[in-house]
Amino acid sequence: MGLIEAILISLGLLPAKELGKSMKQSKTLTIMVIIGLVFVGGFGLFLFNMAGIQ
Repeated sequence: MGLIEAILISLGLLPAKELGKSMKQSKTLTIMVIIGLVFVGGFGLFLFNMAGIQ
């Protein structure tokens, strides 16, 4: 993996194929990713709600 590719993956501009492979092997990682997405989504909805109140 080159430096450019590593930077793009860290910025979220390239799909991380390895995460999918790891999630298939680890139930704990899968649960952590799902919980993280729920928290990030909930925080986004909270911010959207707070902006609407102003």
